Amino acid sequence: MFLTSPAHKNPTVEIAVPSNSKNSDLANAVARGELTLSLSTMLGCDYIFVSHQGMHELLQPRHANKTIYEVLMMLDAAPRQSMVVGADQLENRTYAFTRYEYIWENRQIKKVSIIPVTNSDQIEFMQMMFDCSSSC
Repeated sequence: MFLTSPAHKNPTVEIAVPSNSKNSDLANAVARGELTLSLSTMLGCDYIFVSHQGMHELLQPRHANKTIYEVLMMLDAAPRQSMVVGADQLENRTYAFTRYEYIWENRQIKKVSIIPVTNSDQIEFMQMMFDCSSSC
């Protein structure tokens, strides 16, 4: 199984889902086309975008720890060098970005802070990174 979706059109980087991830909630949501994962790297930091349309249950506070952990494990990302960003596609085809800042300790996500990106410079930067990202 490969994680690709037509929702985000960029050069595709196909990443095989580890066998222990195939039945995860995240992998199932990606397979159904509800979520799309894409990756952009800058200065040693991986920006992992989880794009979707409208609110998604897996990105809500009660599921965020597990979802962020599954994203990092699925992509074999270095937790201390990765930033997970939600990209919610709005009706006018623009995106609202949300940062998921987390504390990584003892190979676990201890706490996730969900922070909407509202500063215009930060929005512009996130849009640039998202536009340059490759689907996973």
